Amino acid sequence: MSIKNLVINSMIAVIYIILVFVFNFLSFELIQFRVAEFLLILFIFNKKTSYGLLLGTFFANYFLSPFGLIDALFGTLATAFALILIYLIKINFLKFLAPSIANGLIIGLMLNYLLGLPFLETFFWIFLGELVVMYLIGYPIYIILKNNSHFNSIINF
Repeated sequence: MSIKNLVINSMIAVIYIILVFVFNFLSFELIQFRVAEFLLILFIFNKKTSYGLLLGTFFANYFLSPFGLIDALFGTLATAFALILIYLIKINFLKFLAPSIANGLIIGLMLNYLLGLPFLETFFWIFLGELVVMYLIGYPIYIILKNNSHFNSIINF
């Protein structure tokens, strides 16, 4: 891993953590709109950003979630699953569904187990929150950034 790769991934992780901290009131429990999730669009531009996204998820959940280590592990698993889905989905517009599906399933199951919440309802609310963040924040930012030569020169490390 190059120094540039390490620095950019560290910055991604820190930005993710800061966004979860600032929007903590929206980032956990049954109804959540985790604004930091829009950063998953970075993976569409460069697969090497997975390190920063996964570390950001782990540490944000570990330090800020009411569920601590459990959420850090399951949240990171959900992010990893979302990144795999983003990689596998070929139509760019549909890639933004991946975090909704991954988090709906994995975080839905975690909240079902920890809080006894009904799985289908929990899946729906987590899925909906991710969908809103990814399509109302992530997709417009993706559209703006995909043709930005300065951004592309930075993200292609």
